[in-house]
Amino acid sequence: MDDRIYTIGELSKLSGIAVRKLRFYSDRGLLPPTIRAESGYRMYSGADLERLGLILALRDAGVSLAEIGNILSNRLAISAVLELRLKALEAEIKSKRRVAAALRAAIRVPDPTTDDLRRIWTVTKLSQTEFRAAIERFFEDVASEANVSPEWKKQMIDASTPDLPDDPTPEQVDAWTELMAFVSDKEYVVELRNSMSSMWDGEFDPTAYAEASNATFARVREAIDKGETPESETGRAIARDWLVGSAKAMNRTPDKAFLDWHDNQYRKYHGRSARYYELLRILRGDRQPDTISEEWSWINAAMGAAF
Repeated sequence: MDDRIYTIGELSKLSGIAVRKLRFYSDRGLLPPTIRAESGYRMYSGADLERLGLILALRDAGVSLAEIGNILSNRLAISAVLELRLKALEAEIKSKRRVAAALRAAIRVPDPTTDDLRRIWTVTKLSQTEFRAAIERFFEDVASEANVSPEWKKQMIDASTPDLPDDPTPEQVDAWTELMAFVSDKEYVVELRNSMSSMWDGEFDPTAYAEASNATFARVREAIDKGETPESETGRAIARDWLVGSAKAMNRTPDKAFLDWHDNQYRKYHGRSARYYELLRILRGDRQPDTISEEWSWINAAMGAAF
């Protein structure tokens, strides 16, 4: 340990900190002098020089003076303070990256209007928590007139909530923007609400429907991988089984009217659903082909060929 005693001027030269700043730390109780000379001069020890180094390191890390005081008086652990500061800094970095992403997206728009800027800025500043809340409101609205199970609703919310990367590409910003437009489209909500209420009418068995769809789409995937066409005998057989299985789960008759219902649902909602899943893949950075959309298109074509 350095046993020397330093004047405040010498401490200033050694540390590179202005005398005025040292007096400020001293007056705040963070760096009290080891000795007060009769003349009133503040005198510091080698231990005080080390203490000053800790104060400066904590200040560089963004720790407040009050928190530094608690650390120096052993009322607060350094690790706890640094963990809190790290979390705050990471959140700040994430926010700055989103601002940069917003600027990059805005620059890509030729002659951006104020509406373009407002849309891009609002979306990129939206937190993950806020986006999930928007998804939850969307499904609450859609299921408001249907006897939907809470388990199904939670599953759909979890599957439909995207993550905006910390440093998104312009393409991911555009995908995030488009997804927000999806869940904010009141007209679309009304359409889905009507469809949902007609499907979840008290007779619908979601477990049986899930079992039938999982079995069907496993067969569809196998058929696609083997090069089977929807019009093949395999395609027709899968389509007939799907019509019977889905009808049983919905307590419907597997007749022409139910086939028309399937076709109508596909025509009305497949395009938007496929686009939603495509946007989710963009946000995840997943460049794999859209198998869900491909499988739905295949089974729909097979049903058209089978009946």
